[in-house]
Amino acid sequence: MQTIFVSISMLGVFRNLFFFSESFFFRLKREAEKRNIRIVVLLHNRDLSKYEPFLAPHIGERVVVEGVVVPTDKNFFQKAFRFFYAYLVYTTTTKILTTMGMRPEEPPAASRRVLAPLRVLIAKIFGWSIFIKNTLVPRAYCMFFPARPFRALFEKYNPALVVAPNVYGLFDTELAREARKQGVYSVGMLANWDHVDKYFLPIKTDEILLPSEQVKLAAAKYQGYQPEKISVIGYPYHDLFVRDEFKMTRGALLSEIGLLLGARYILYVSGSSYCPDEPEVIEEMLRWIHAGDFGPDTYLVIRPYIGGRGKDKAFDEKKFFGFKNDSRVVFFDERVWDSLPKSITYINIMRYASVVMTVYSTAFLESAIMDRPLVAASFDGRQARPLYRSIRRFEGFEHFKSMIETGAVRRTLNFKELKAALRAYMDNPALDAEKREAVRRELCFKLDGESSGRVVSAVLDALNKIKHV
Repeated sequence: MQTIFVSISMLGVFRNLFFFSESFFFRLKREAEKRNIRIVVLLHNRDLSKYEPFLAPHIGERVVVEGVVVPTDKNFFQKAFRFFYAYLVYTTTTKILTTMGMRPEEPPAASRRVLAPLRVLIAKIFGWSIFIKNTLVPRAYCMFFPARPFRALFEKYNPALVVAPNVYGLFDTELAREARKQGVYSVGMLANWDHVDKYFLPIKTDEILLPSEQVKLAAAKYQGYQPEKISVIGYPYHDLFVRDEFKMTRGALLSEIGLLLGARYILYVSGSSYCPDEPEVIEEMLRWIHAGDFGPDTYLVIRPYIGGRGKDKAFDEKKFFGFKNDSRVVFFDERVWDSLPKSITYINIMRYASVVMTVYSTAFLESAIMDRPLVAASFDGRQARPLYRSIRRFEGFEHFKSMIETGAVRRTLNFKELKAALRAYMDNPALDAEKREAVRRELCFKLDGESSGRVVSAVLDALNKIKHV
C-alpha cells in the first residue's frame, strides 16, 4: 500500500480541496480505493476537533488523520535568518505590508519602517541569485530550524508522496522540508491568490500546481521555480461556481435572503478594518437607493468581513450597526468555505447581483466568473487620507495589478463617479463584458468544473513517476 500525505493547515486549503462533493479529497479517496492507496490527512493538533465532523465519516483503512504540533517560537538567530530569506523578494506588495501595513490604526508588519532600505538591499544584492534561493537558503533553513515536527510521522507511515497545499505557511514549509530531508517526492500548491509575491518561501516542493498563468509567471519570477516544475490547473474551489449542482434559481436565492422576486441588489463585500471609511460610502449609496436613483426595488446586500480576529469582528459590528434597521439593507454575515450550504448561498448571491463592490479582494475574481459588473470605491469616503493610510494603497498589490489592467474593475475616485458607475451597470449589466471575459481567460484558467480533477491527475501522475524511478 502506498501512502500519500495531504495537509490541511488553514481554511483556504479546506475550501480548495476538501469540503464539496467532487472536490480533490472525494475524488482522491475514490482512486485510493481502486489503487491500494492510503491517505494520511495532517492537521495542526489544535484543529483536530474543528475538522473532526467532516473527516470522521471517512476515517478507515484508506483515510487516516494525524495531528501535529509545529513550533512557532523563534530565537534571535532564527528571526534574523527569516528576515534575510523573506526579503530575497521585495515587491510593491512587500513594500505595502512592511511600510504601510494593512489596518490604518496599526503599525506595519514585520518591523519598523526604518528597516525598509535594508530589505531593499537584501533583494537587490542577493535576490537575483538562483543558487542562494534554491540551494543555500533550503540548506541553511535546516540548520537554523533543527526541530523536525513531521519526522516521527514519516518514520511511522513511510509516505511515497507528500501534497503540501499551502506552501506559503509554516506548517507546509516544515512538511516540505521533511519530505526533502527524507527524499520523498512533494507536490505543492498555494492556498490563496496572493501567496506567491509577498515574501520568499524557503523550501520548494519538487513540483507545484498553480491556479493560472498569472501566478505561474510570478512563481517563476519571485520564487525561482523552473517552468517545467509548474503545472497550471485552475482554482479548484472555482468548480463550485460553475458546476450545475451548486446553482440556485434566482427566485430561490431571493427568497432565501428575504427579498421579493422583482428585487435587484448591489452586493457590497466589506474590507473590514482595512477600510474604516466604508460607512460613509454605504451611507451615500443608501441615500441614492432610497431616492430611487437606481430604479424601484433596489437593495444593498452587505457581506461583512469575516475576519479571523475578534478585534475585526467587533470593528465590523460597530461599523455596520447603524445600517441594521435600514429597510433596503440585507446582511449576509454567515461564515462560508467551511459550510457547503452557506457557501452555495454566498456564491449565488454573487451570481444574481446587479453589481459587486469590494476592496481589491478575491470577490472580484469570483464575481467575474459569473460575469457580474465590478466596481471599486477607490477613495476614502469624505476623508483625505495620505497614501500610506488610504484605501488606494491596495491598488499596488502585485497580484491585483493584472486585474486592474484588464479594465474589468470600474475604479471610482469620488462619490460622483461611484454613482455614475453604479447607474451605468444597473441600466446595462453587459457593459465591459469583454473585459470580464479577459479576467476569466487570463486570471482563472479553465472554468470547466474540472480543476479538482486536474489536481488528482497531477498527484497520481507524480505517484506513477515514483513507481518507475
